[in-house]
This record gives sequence, structure tokens and C-alpha cells, in this order.
Amino acid sequence: MPLLLTRHPFPHTRFGIWQIAEEEDFFRADLPLTRQEEQEWQSHKGIRRSEWLAGRWLLHRLTGVAQRMPLAKDAFSKPFFPNNAQFLCSLSHSKGIVGAFLLSDAAPGALMGCDIQVLVDKMPRIAPRFLSSREMDFVMQHSTSDQFDLYHAFWTAKESIYKAYGLKELDFREHIHVSDFEWKEQHTRTSAVVHKGSFEQSFTLIIEKIALPDTGELMHTVCLSGTWAPETIP
Repeated sequence: MPLLLTRHPFPHTRFGIWQIAEEEDFFRADLPLTRQEEQEWQSHKGIRRSEWLAGRWLLHRLTGVAQRMPLAKDAFSKPFFPNNAQFLCSLSHSKGIVGAFLLSDAAPGALMGCDIQVLVDKMPRIAPRFLSSREMDFVMQHSTSDQFDLYHAFWTAKESIYKAYGLKELDFREHIHVSDFEWKEQHTRTSAVVHKGSFEQSFTLIIEKIALPDTGELMHTVCLSGTWAPETIP
């Protein structure tokens, strides 16, 4: 089975990554959809159709419930469970790989997000678009090989926070600030803050790089609003 990993990164959370090797029928046969979900799925083309199905199939597996909970999207396209407000979720996809992040027993106002990204050659080139000058200085203090990893670490970190924030219109350089961290053994835990106008929210992030079964590598980040001490993270 092409399940790359499962994690319990924070209390009451589950995170999984799945590499798609199956036909659409594999996921569709065990994934009852609402009419709205069916229409959304049919609107996609190519690999995005399989990613859409696989992400929701994986999320259902993470819930551990027998009957699948339908998903809807709010006005800003953020997925949510319309019939189960105590559950929060986030989905991500990259080149035929999907990630799903689930928070159960969510406290009022909790924010969470995830992002996965297959490592790509273009990331150093586009990094100035999403890194602040301080963040860029931090990256440049590392070796060339670590710099390549760190560009992807910052990208997935900021993407996960963007999804958690959920209201769009965030400038990655101006509004999302990731604290310095130690990049050791291809993973780290750090903090970040979103500051836009009168809105300010801190996040705890867990970032990790993994090798893919065939070729390539993948970076992934999960984030949860608030400050979580290391000893509280299973």
C-alpha cells in the first residue's frame, strides 16, 4: 500500500501522506460523495481528479469513523465538515501525492493547516517572492544543500499557515513570519506568527523531509494555532 507515513503531530491530530498508484475506481468505490462534491470532482482534469479523490479518501481513513463525513468548502475554498464542527481538516497535493491533516475535539477558534511539496529545482529561484530579508539571511547561513531544503521548508510552512488562516490575501513576505530553527536530521519544530492589520496569531509548526519510494524527496509541514511545548507533542 502506498501510504508513505502517518503521524500524530499534536494532541488530537492525525496526519497522513499517500502516494497514488491506484486507478480512480479504487478510491471512488469506497468514497460516497454528496451531489456538490460529485460536481466538484467532475470539474477536475487529469491527475488532479485522482488527487482530489485520494485526499478525501485518506482523510476519511484518518477519522476512523465507519460512515464518511462529507466535506464542503467555505467562501474562501477552505474545506470543512458541515455536520461535524468539532473536526477540522486540511488537504494538500503535489505531483500525485496527497496529504491530509485532521484535528478532532477542536477548541473554538482553532486554526490548522498542512502542506506537502515534492522538491523542485525552481524553488531557489522563486524564494525571494515568499521569504523576508531576515528569512533569506537565515537560509544563506547554511550549506548549499541545506539551503535547497530550507527553501522548501519555508515554502511548505507558509503554505500551511496560509491554509490555516483561510481568508486568503496574505502576503507571504509581509504577513507570515517564521522563526529561526535548527535544521537537523531533516526535520524541525518551530513557531511562526501571522500579523496583518489588527489580526495576530501564533502557530506551532512541525516540518519534515522524507525520501520518496522511487525517486525524489518531499517536504511537508503541519501547523496548529497556539504554542505547543515539545513534551505535549506525542
